[in-house]
Amino acid sequence: FQIARGPAEIRDEFMTAQVRLTLPAVTPDVLAPGRWLVRLHADYGNDFGFEQVGTDLRYMVDGEHSTLEAQVRRGLGGGVDVGVRVPVRWRGGGWADGLIEWWHETFGFANNDRDLFPRDEYHVEGRDDAFSEIEWAEEGWGLGNVELDARWQLLCPRCRSDWRAALIGRVGLPTGTGPYETGSVDVGLQAVAAKQLGRRFDLYSGLGGTWFFEDTIDGIEYEPLRAHGFLALEWRATSSISLLLQTDAASRLVTNLADYPALQWYVMVGAKADLGRGWRLTLGITENLLDQQSTIDAGMWSSLEVLF
Repeated sequence: FQIARGPAEIRDEFMTAQVRLTLPAVTPDVLAPGRWLVRLHADYGNDFGFEQVGTDLRYMVDGEHSTLEAQVRRGLGGGVDVGVRVPVRWRGGGWADGLIEWWHETFGFANNDRDLFPRDEYHVEGRDDAFSEIEWAEEGWGLGNVELDARWQLLCPRCRSDWRAALIGRVGLPTGTGPYETGSVDVGLQAVAAKQLGRRFDLYSGLGGTWFFEDTIDGIEYEPLRAHGFLALEWRATSSISLLLQTDAASRLVTNLADYPALQWYVMVGAKADLGRGWRLTLGITENLLDQQSTIDAGMWSSLEVLF
């Protein structure tokens, strides 16, 4: 039970966050020199958030999103590895509103007045405090910003029970096309740590921030400096399976949509399974934890990776 598989690397895919660099939960453990990791990841989610007072619609984000990504990592030695991530994204009206309503009604979750709005439509719109209208009309597929990162393990354990820690730098390049063209270089810096707890548990944590060179995308203004943090607990249930409980939060994202919430907070539940010969499967779901008006309503994700 000594294999630490690490947290699931999940980003905020809410449609207003999808175009920006966000910081995921990650392990501080770097790849050994000369080793490669190739990862294919898929994320699908349903978004429904709005603020309305009487007939005054301050903003609405309604639709569904998907991201398909490929990631390659390489261990360089000296406690350093590097990676590149290439995402292909989609947003639109989708199909899952009825399923989400059934889920909420069956299990007694808050439905956020979904039944008062048409199903399976796409809306990203609102107004600022000066009553100027803002709308993202474009739907569909496009290439997202390619992301480069480097991870330096600054605290190397002498045994598995020691603390591990790393610094991670990220750069999002302005490669987006179609609905995901940003014209912005986004950068991020993250400090992450991990500690084995007993024979079967590992605790992971991280703090960091992002900076956007361009703070406006299609009329929506973003906070240039943004804080991120996460906690994750891994339970190595068997020699080949780990169960994961994670939470991450970030400070204000959008600044000019009237009454847009200042905090985005999620909880994720997932599992990692070793399939043999270096292959690993990850599955899980995401739920908002606080203020569902600026977070995805429900998300599901999976990835398949191989280490060689």
